[in-house]
Amino acid sequence: MHIVVAYDISNDNKRTKLAKELLKFGIRTQKSFFECDVSEREIKIIKKIIKKYSQSDDAVTIYKVKEIERVGDVEYLEIDDLVF
Repeated sequence: MHIVVAYDISNDNKRTKLAKELLKFGIRTQKSFFECDVSEREIKIIKKIIKKYSQSDDAVTIYKVKEIERVGDVEYLEIDDLVF
């Protein structure tokens, strides 16, 4: 199953840790945006990770995607590409 995880985590340290965890499941296409091909079991794991690093005032959304169409080049980002 293809999912997109988009997040707005206020705490820099927790946001970085969440991003590192999500890299285990997919690719980073924007600073706070991951695309992942995962199983239902892996989605449950991702949800636990999200709960670990997010607070009540943070926003995290998981989108289940059926079709993707890209326009233009996509640069995949790594943790080291970002400046905090």
